[in-house]
Amino acid sequence: MKNGKFTNTIIRMQYVPRWSEYAPRFEDNASTHSFRCAALSILVGIIEEKVLGCPLDKLKLLGRSLWGDLKNTGTGSIKHVTKKESLVMNHIRDFEMELSKDIVSYLSKSLQAHAFDYIVNAQDDTHIGRLVDAIDTLDAFLYCHRESRHDTNPFFHAKHKELKQTLVDTGLKSILWLLEEYDKEDGFYEFIQYIVNLDTVKRWNGSYNLVPDNDATHSFRVASLALFNGLLEMERFGNKGIDLYKLLAKATLHDLPEALSGDVVSNFKHNNPDIKFAFEQYEKETALYMINKLPELFHEDMIEFIAHSKSDDYVGEMVDIADKLDALIKASLEMRNNPHYADTYYNQLVKVQHKYENPCVIFFLAYILHDLAYSNLIGQ
Repeated sequence: MKNGKFTNTIIRMQYVPRWSEYAPRFEDNASTHSFRCAALSILVGIIEEKVLGCPLDKLKLLGRSLWGDLKNTGTGSIKHVTKKESLVMNHIRDFEMELSKDIVSYLSKSLQAHAFDYIVNAQDDTHIGRLVDAIDTLDAFLYCHRESRHDTNPFFHAKHKELKQTLVDTGLKSILWLLEEYDKEDGFYEFIQYIVNLDTVKRWNGSYNLVPDNDATHSFRVASLALFNGLLEMERFGNKGIDLYKLLAKATLHDLPEALSGDVVSNFKHNNPDIKFAFEQYEKETALYMINKLPELFHEDMIEFIAHSKSDDYVGEMVDIADKLDALIKASLEMRNNPHYADTYYNQLVKVQHKYENPCVIFFLAYILHDLAYSNLIGQ
């Protein structure tokens, strides 16, 4: 059982660059990409069910979109053209399969069946597997579109057009519906820009950071911790009442309003009850403003996932737990280089210990936290 090593894999995703050889204006990595894929998969799942009338396992679609690229921590970012080269194609595919299976093996046995599906089977030949593959391409298309709008690099202009045609060629109705709405460049387009641009919102401002962080990488880690914790409580501790899809969707989108509001230092937001209440109201109003950009059929789900991400129930508490555990991880990594973070780490640890008695928190503090020191992370 190497659950700490699995958590380190989640953390290391942000060190796998994407597109770096083309000198993009917006830096990208495997964690920001995986966050966007997860967020887009929520939209695609709603389109499948509410537009097309095709029920599907939305948890499987979301889980696979979130964890399908964990293998990149072992392979790095291999170009798509290289993956299709006949001399190395089979070797790459076989190595990625073995690496994905190895990552699954880090987890407690009770979690491995779910993780195997989300990681190893992510882009299989099923309808959901094809959707995950298309969402991966969709994110690349959106990324190249942003680059082409802000830069003159001819590569991204050409790649944007190429990926658009690739998406059209999938014939997947939900993807085609999404593209049609996106091309209108109105409300739906604006909402997707909030997802795409979340990586521009920097976190931990005012502190010297050894590990750069933004809202997209943070949201990937929080969603991954929430999925891990939810599976742990369901499968190891018998808490079958958790709505795992709702938990994962809320964790994925919990900070999306910060695409407009920015990241406000937590100590200020929680300085006193009046300030805390004012920011809570502001964030809910911001969330509703963003949600109203979408067609009405999305509103019910998105209000639940964004405006009420930390609702007053067990699922909402689990989102808050994942958020606070990520802050604890961040402080653990940073305090080696910045003594300021030692205080942050201690205060966050005390807060978590005193506020929560959930099985997943006790498990994290007992079995995972000590494996997340910087020296252990870089030694993996």
